[in-house]
Amino acid sequence: MKIDARVLFLCLIISTLFAAGCNYIKPMMYINVSNQSGQSIRNLEVRYPAGTFGIPELRNGQTHRHMAAMGAPCKLGIVFEDQPGKKFSADYDLGAKCPAEFAFEVAGGMTISERQLRP
Repeated sequence: MKIDARVLFLCLIISTLFAAGCNYIKPMMYINVSNQSGQSIRNLEVRYPAGTFGIPELRNGQTHRHMAAMGAPCKLGIVFEDQPGKKFSADYDLGAKCPAEFAFEVAGGMTISERQLRP
């Protein structure tokens, strides 16, 4: 009977570890923000279906890459300020499913464009 109890205990431990590991396996996406505006942008905040991330400053020529959990529906938003403090924002609705990789680009005149890098 001791062998059966040990086997049962081992099976219980393995199934618990497997179930705990499954919580960390979620579909992920990459969100890239590239600043090509000619000046630094400040107080950058990106909203995505499963949350929000932000960085205090993104200098001209820099790109920030963030890994985020996918969610549905795929609605993304970006908000930031230029050097004098003027706010800029854009919202995008990509439909039911988020792409594996998505990019925002801030160009001259603080125009914001988006593109899907990987479906």
